[in-house]
Amino acid sequence: MKKSIAQLCIATTIAAMSISAAQACTNFHFQSEQGDTFIGRTMEWPGELNGQMTIVPRNHAFSKFTSEYGFVGISHGEELFSSALNEHGVSGEALALATAQFAAEGSGDIRSGDLVGFVLGQAKTVDEVIEILESTKVAVAAYDVVDGMHLGMHYAFNDGNKAIVVEYLDGTGYPVITENTLGVMTNDPSYDTQVALANSFIDGTDYDNAKTQLSEENFAAFDYSSIGRFQKMVAFNYTMDLSLVKSDFDAVNRAWSMINAVDIPQGALYWRFAAENTPQFTSYSNVVDIANKDYYFRTYDNMNVRKVDLDSIDFEQVSYQSEPLFNSVSSYNTIKVK
Repeated sequence: MKKSIAQLCIATTIAAMSISAAQACTNFHFQSEQGDTFIGRTMEWPGELNGQMTIVPRNHAFSKFTSEYGFVGISHGEELFSSALNEHGVSGEALALATAQFAAEGSGDIRSGDLVGFVLGQAKTVDEVIEILESTKVAVAAYDVVDGMHLGMHYAFNDGNKAIVVEYLDGTGYPVITENTLGVMTNDPSYDTQVALANSFIDGTDYDNAKTQLSEENFAAFDYSSIGRFQKMVAFNYTMDLSLVKSDFDAVNRAWSMINAVDIPQGALYWRFAAENTPQFTSYSNVVDIANKDYYFRTYDNMNVRKVDLDSIDFEQVSYQSEPLFNSVSSYNTIKVK
């Protein structure tokens, strides 16, 4: 369990740090007792971002590349994917990062928003993800869906055997790739800073003794900041009791329970730089079961969990499909009493 779940806890003093973009997406992963990997993620923004549930077949032509492998995920128009899982069980998630520095606009092989789709369309494993990205120049891009903003992002990729964080920090367009030893990534700060902050509290080696230092005082239960959410996730992962996660069904439910702990209702937070008076909120959340190639999601306006079974899709024959993520139902199902 130690090789894949969060093993560190962040000191209370870290929560007081000023982070320029402090409230947005959360990503985590853990392993079940059987060694299968489960991923959870939330998406926050002051709006729906034209979210679409999208199925991409093999050999689909995007503007900058053609997808060799099929995948499913959540797109936002303009070939921008924030979350996806491909037919080989490689998961990709894009989260905001205020300090990201890509190559200049128009100077790269692909755009920053293309990266998740580009990688999942080409890679069977995380090792292949690394090989592809090390030779690909990525440029920043403006997107209409966020009113022409240049989005700073970093990325989490996972194939059940290896988990990495991919960041662009120096303006060259080439990545810094780090193994995700924490099992958690929030939007800010950059991952190397998260590791350094963790190691400032724990020596980075004595994880068993670190567990004895974990207490309710070490993280704020209602702190929605990036560091607050990070602390929650490492605490949840580190104190995980595998005896309560006996099946894949249990693990999926545990992932949803963790997501619930960082769900942001409308009005709880504001990103003034993005929208002066529109509240930020969790628009969608997703859970990935890599071993079974199952992609689960729900939205703020439909809390019913929906499931896409990638094993049931013939990516050679299926057509490209994209359906609105939101406004799919207008009422709850009523239980009929006999």
